[in-house]
Amino acid sequence: MTRRYRERAASDSALSPNLTPLLDVVLQLITFFMMLIHFGSKLEGESKSIRLPVTPAALPGGDLGLDRLVVSVDSSGTLLVEGNTFDEASASAWWAKQAKTRKDGQAALGVDPETELPTLVVVRADKDASYGSVRRLLGTAQDQGFVRFTLVVLRGPG
Repeated sequence: MTRRYRERAASDSALSPNLTPLLDVVLQLITFFMMLIHFGSKLEGESKSIRLPVTPAALPGGDLGLDRLVVSVDSSGTLLVEGNTFDEASASAWWAKQAKTRKDGQAALGVDPETELPTLVVVRADKDASYGSVRRLLGTAQDQGFVRFTLVVLRGPG
């Protein structure tokens, strides 16, 4: 190897330091702090009258759609929305009003209103609510065009 080539190679390596160890440490620090961050304990649509079931496999929903509708079902099967209570008969009218509002919104945006609404319905059902009452609630919503549902539970010891 000629002397000129060795000097040039030595000067090039001095100008470009190895960043791999630095990036490795930075990514480890980011991971460490992300695991320690507490994002808050306030749940969407939280209510004292609704006691959510606890399961060890509860994971946060991956789909955070823009159009979300949060409803709660108490232990007697009554629909609770934004401080209002609806029995089965009035809940049907409420679902119809929500569907019409969302379809009108789609039409105003120039989107052809579909029969299936893109709204994500977040259902917070009390752990003592019967399966039948929750199923009737979801059936009424499906009749109005809502098709995307998620059930909220609390994560507990497993």
